[in-house]
Amino acid sequence: KIALRNMRRQKGYAFINIIGLAIGLACCILILLYVRDELSYDRFNEKAERIYRVGLHGIIGTNEFNGAASSAPMAAALVQEYPEVVAAVRINNFGFPVLRYGEKVFSEERFFWADSNFFDIFTVHFLQGNPKDALNRPNTVVITESMAKKYFGDENPMGKLLNADRRRDYEVTGVIEDVPHNSHFHYDFLASLISYEQAANNTIWLSNNFATYLLLQEGYPPERLEAKFEDLVRKYVGPQIQQAAGISYDQMVSSGGAYGFFLQPLTDIHLYSDLEGEFEPNGDAGAVYGFAVIALAILLIACINFMNLATARSARRAKEVGIRKTLGSNRGQLVLQFLAETIFMSFIAIIL
Repeated sequence: KIALRNMRRQKGYAFINIIGLAIGLACCILILLYVRDELSYDRFNEKAERIYRVGLHGIIGTNEFNGAASSAPMAAALVQEYPEVVAAVRINNFGFPVLRYGEKVFSEERFFWADSNFFDIFTVHFLQGNPKDALNRPNTVVITESMAKKYFGDENPMGKLLNADRRRDYEVTGVIEDVPHNSHFHYDFLASLISYEQAANNTIWLSNNFATYLLLQEGYPPERLEAKFEDLVRKYVGPQIQQAAGISYDQMVSSGGAYGFFLQPLTDIHLYSDLEGEFEPNGDAGAVYGFAVIALAILLIACINFMNLATARSARRAKEVGIRKTLGSNRGQLVLQFLAETIFMSFIAIIL
């Protein structure tokens, strides 16, 4: 009661203290929510800690490149050569097809093709259809809930045909929840890659058109697999370099060239990857951690300001303390009173 009465008597001081702390807390919380969101990318995947993307580093002549794409035969070779690779999937968006259903016509940027085992690696929640066979056949497509409403309204989309560029019809074999916002790439349509046999069955290792993701055995260190990639390059890429350039892989390396693969943890892609061929612009880890520091600095400044105002006011309250001691208040009661005032103002600031 005394604390509340003092705040009513000194409304200006209480207002400045509460508003200052409230603004500091609000800024800090908002920034930390943003930081938390940025750090959460791709972690909704149940197997996120075991999923890696294959990256490509090369030096050919005077050109150096670091890419997010690899070749069509890469996925199958990884599974065939290394038992620690449980599964590998290829993904690509070859363009932006114009889709038609009845009178509805839209150009779609989030149209991707993927191998049928996509759903064995990534966590996707099906509303209709079976993830085990949704992309097993050519000319099939899985669509998001938003696209189902966009094209079909209240109709059941299962089994309906979407025409792409007036050349090919895709049968809807599944409806899934929309891709979470905290994914490093977003798709509205996922079509069966075997629909494009020429691309899917391409055997040229020097043609890099696919993002290749792999699922490692639980607990297997990715660096051990990376150490084996040079043998993979020698076996599969070397002969094609010889055929295309007329020099062996070793000759290329000795002359300053390079061609090799590396692994990127799925959960690192959004903040730590800036490769050629990224599906979407990624974030920046430095900026995110910088915001976290700013948030804590704002909170610290707000707290210091709160304490400075209390200190500046302490001289004015010395008389009050003396009177209360004269009236019989002990030190503990005085401490409790000031603490109650501080807690009460902090509580109001948090609510605001």
